[in-house]
Amino acid sequence: MIQKTYQLPLTFKQILNLVLQLPSQEQEQLIQEIKKKSPKNKDEDFLRVFDRIGKNAQAKGLTEEVLEELLADES
Repeated sequence: MIQKTYQLPLTFKQILNLVLQLPSQEQEQLIQEIKKKSPKNKDEDFLRVFDRIGKNAQAKGLTEEVLEELLADES
């Protein structure tokens, strides 16, 4: 597998491409988590949701190295 290096914060397109690499079951789990954690304010657009998710992940210690490790293909 070819590994890419991403500059944080990730763009929406980069996040989408990473999500599309996940197995369909994990994609569905991610969609459900986003729906569960979405604010009741329906005015928040999708880009702001992903920006908030990215900031929360970084605040909890997500680094480029950790992200690459999590996305590494172990098959």
